[in-house]
Amino acid sequence: MPTAKSLTSVHCIIRVAEEAKSAALSASAKLAESTGAYLGVTVITPKAHVPFSLLGSSYVAPMMADLNQRALTEGEKLIVEAKAQIAAAGLSAHVEMTHDLLEEAAARAVRQARATDLIIVDQPKAVLDVTGLILEEALFRSGRPILVASPRATARGAFQRAVIGWDGSPHAARAVSDMAQLFPGITQADIVVVSGEKPLERMLPGADLAHHLARKGIETKLVEKTVVGESVGAVLDRHAVETGADLLVMGGFGHSRIKEFLFGGVTVELTQSAHVPLLMAY
Repeated sequence: MPTAKSLTSVHCIIRVAEEAKSAALSASAKLAESTGAYLGVTVITPKAHVPFSLLGSSYVAPMMADLNQRALTEGEKLIVEAKAQIAAAGLSAHVEMTHDLLEEAAARAVRQARATDLIIVDQPKAVLDVTGLILEEALFRSGRPILVASPRATARGAFQRAVIGWDGSPHAARAVSDMAQLFPGITQADIVVVSGEKPLERMLPGADLAHHLARKGIETKLVEKTVVGESVGAVLDRHAVETGADLLVMGGFGHSRIKEFLFGGVTVELTQSAHVPLLMAY
């Protein structure tokens, strides 16, 4: 009886943007090439709509039509780029474009991506970057793990060393389980517990996770750090860079989404600025 592969399909969701390159597209193609996984790519071209105006929409409609045509043109260019990368790597894949209001386009792309092992997206540039809406839709409504590709990292076909941001939460536990299942090549993992930002007394200790991963053949190191004058996200990101990690793993949104949006948080910070690929689950 054939053995099931750990990673059989990945789905990349990208949008038309001013940036010339999509880190998510490169990361998806490289990962699919190295694992033999099927690659699905959805290019979102956000559709501008004519707002209500007391002066009349006839003045605004031509501008909106021009914006939409430019978005479609850029979307076609992105599709050409995606198909070129797919052809160069000899991948089994499909590429499609969806042109709609961003919320509707993101929801449609995520629904289609549920039948996959892993969804890959780009980093948002800031809290109000609309790419963040795509990431949030994927994280909360796909039921799948999310890999946020970092433009600061070289696309990798395999991951061997991980840093786990561990707070003992169900989301973190799910992310670690996804890591072990999707990336069996990971043989080393630092379990980083950062205190001083939120209470951890009722959370599963990092030592228990270390024993669990050791039984899976992953060599672990428990690292305890305290926040002093910097954020938890900065501590985790720096540790990942200093240890040469291929992957940063964490649960998504330890605080409420509203609180993270207003005051910042680990999820918001790392999805925007992590120097290594970020694997999240919710």
